[in-house]
Amino acid sequence: APFGKNEIAGVVWPYEQKTQKKFKVKKISKKLNIKKLNPKLIQFISWFSRYNLVPLGMSLKMCLFNKGIVKIDFKEGFKKFEIKKNKKKYFLNKEQKKSLNFIRKIGNKYNVIVLEGVTGSGKTLVYFNRIKDILDKGYQALILLPEIALTNQFSRRFEDFFGSAPAIWNSSATKKNKSVIWKGVIEGKIKVVIGARSSLFLPFKNLGIIIVDEEHDTSYKQDEGVSYNARDMAITRASLENIPINLITSIPSIETYNNIVNEKYYLTKLNNRYKKASLPNIEIINLHSEVLTKESWIANKAINKVNEYLDKGEQVLFFLNRRGYSPFVVCKKCGYKFHCPNCSVNLNYHKNLEKLLCHYCGYKSFLSRVCKDNTKCDFLFCGPGVERVFSEL
Repeated sequence: APFGKNEIAGVVWPYEQKTQKKFKVKKISKKLNIKKLNPKLIQFISWFSRYNLVPLGMSLKMCLFNKGIVKIDFKEGFKKFEIKKNKKKYFLNKEQKKSLNFIRKIGNKYNVIVLEGVTGSGKTLVYFNRIKDILDKGYQALILLPEIALTNQFSRRFEDFFGSAPAIWNSSATKKNKSVIWKGVIEGKIKVVIGARSSLFLPFKNLGIIIVDEEHDTSYKQDEGVSYNARDMAITRASLENIPINLITSIPSIETYNNIVNEKYYLTKLNNRYKKASLPNIEIINLHSEVLTKESWIANKAINKVNEYLDKGEQVLFFLNRRGYSPFVVCKKCGYKFHCPNCSVNLNYHKNLEKLLCHYCGYKSFLSRVCKDNTKCDFLFCGPGVERVFSEL
């Protein structure tokens, strides 16, 4: 449509806003040849906008893509995502069959089923079989994953089962791939999409099931830009589309657990690992009951264990979720604490850089300060970071 001296692409929206003002309306230049959005998706966008307090245009923009792709024919591009009949057969154990039959019994209308199972119990195989049922009826499927890092391993398993590469939608996908997937989804040519949060807004022609893998993962919450929880939004989209949604987890989130207790969600469990595989042995060394030497962060018991495995020629991994040398620095004499002026959080000391850093905004500061008696501060480094544990090791 003409907009000032330029032309821009607009969207015809079904809900009209009445106004008393008289406008001189220009004629629309031309209509782009694009499939209509599913009315249920329009309903979802409107609801999403109100619920998350996001402008309607911004919500709609999450569903749309570059207008240029409307004119392109991606027939060859769709071929690599065609689901083929796979010769490889997967056999389900007794528990998996029981869960699959339970999910099938609940039906194809809107319902929320939680599939809970210990790590390695074969949950993926159960919902792959469920997706196959839905695809055989001519519908599409969406699998949500919390992390981009999980998609590579998952893709291999998908290809083994369905005999084709999955359509992957996330921030690291190329623009060309995204164009093919978006067009394939709206035309109903691409049947299964695996994606991160944003794939929930794809304009599926005939969506039949949504799978939320690792539903407890906090990565489903988006805090930047448009704030929303993709797991909760997926449940609402499933309810508006009147299709089933499966939440897959090894340990349900508190909200999901509460809904199971209140019988809003169905639950089916896999209690044993596939082929009775054993879980790793875990031993907890409580640092509160261990005697640690001064400026030490690792118990002698842990060091002895490490030596035991090194003597066998095996490797050892120390995991600590704190970067730098020390997460907190204070002066022993005046009690001054180093804070970030932008974020009001403690600055982390990085010994290798000889600087204090804020891990939120990137603010940097030097570890130099004059105390109240005009001498240098006497610093106390509180708590360990990876650099500190490394130097001790």
